[in-house]
Amino acid sequence: MVRTGEAVGRAGEVSRLRPSKEDEVTRRLRELKELELKAEEERREAERESRERKLMEVRREELGRPLSERLSQTFYVPFRRPAERLMGFFKGIDQDLYRANLPFSPERYVSTVLGVSVLVALLSFLISFLIFSPLLALVVAPSSFLFSFMFGRVYPKSRAKSRAVQINREIPYALRHMATHLSSGIGLPESLTSVSKAGYGVLSEEFGRVVKDMNGGISMEEALTALSQRVESEPLKRFIRQVVRTLRVGGDLSDLLNSLADETAFEMRMKLRDYTQSLNMLTLIYMFASSVVPALLIIMTTVTSGMGGATLTTGTAAVLFFLLVPLLLVVFLFMVKRFEPRL
Repeated sequence: MVRTGEAVGRAGEVSRLRPSKEDEVTRRLRELKELELKAEEERREAERESRERKLMEVRREELGRPLSERLSQTFYVPFRRPAERLMGFFKGIDQDLYRANLPFSPERYVSTVLGVSVLVALLSFLISFLIFSPLLALVVAPSSFLFSFMFGRVYPKSRAKSRAVQINREIPYALRHMATHLSSGIGLPESLTSVSKAGYGVLSEEFGRVVKDMNGGISMEEALTALSQRVESEPLKRFIRQVVRTLRVGGDLSDLLNSLADETAFEMRMKLRDYTQSLNMLTLIYMFASSVVPALLIIMTTVTSGMGGATLTTGTAAVLFFLLVPLLLVVFLFMVKRFEPRL
């Protein structure tokens, strides 16, 4: 009886313990499921953050691109066919783009010019229509389109000339820089690389292109010859001729570069002196004309009024004065710009 009672008691204890064990297993399974759900949520959050970071990087790269490249990408598709038809008008644009260091194909550049011209025409039409009159808007819009289109046509050539002027200003200092490196035992390729990183503006950019061509497998002579062909700068062409001659026959390039730097600096000083003298003469002419014109108008008004039939009234003289003096100023500024040396 005692054994039977003990067995019954143990069975009762087992029956009482079994639900608690099942509850423990259920709790642990629930915790495991919660951990899996939490891990899955964390993984999804990490993936979402990764996608957002990549999207931000793409947007940052897009904003980091020049505005001209983004405009060319925008206008290329809708204006590609008209641009292909206008390539005859943009004859030689590929060479102008190459000299101006504009990273566009001719078709893409022409499509960009067309797109910007259309945009300028629409904006000018809208502004003129809202502020002035519809008739004026019909005149201003085509004029704005034509002006913008012609500006785009001549811009690469103008930019190439401007780059040549900037190179002429920096080349004496760059030549002395290279001469110092060569005299200290540094080779010519390393000197070109140093100038490309020294902050000489456009000249450093062009030397950087030379170094890039050399790293791409082109010889130094060919890379310098390409530089001479794409930049219309006489001091730079002299430098390249002397370097190519030295590479072929040998010689002391350091002293030669110092001589070229002194010669270029002397030419710049002479051009500035001649420009100063021309500017003084133009200033005297403008001062004389601006002082003579009012007196001449007053004399003509007095003489014609004394003759009875006044052909030149005071009002007409005032109108002529306000027209002639600004015209003289415009001519003076044009002459000043015309005689400005290309340094």
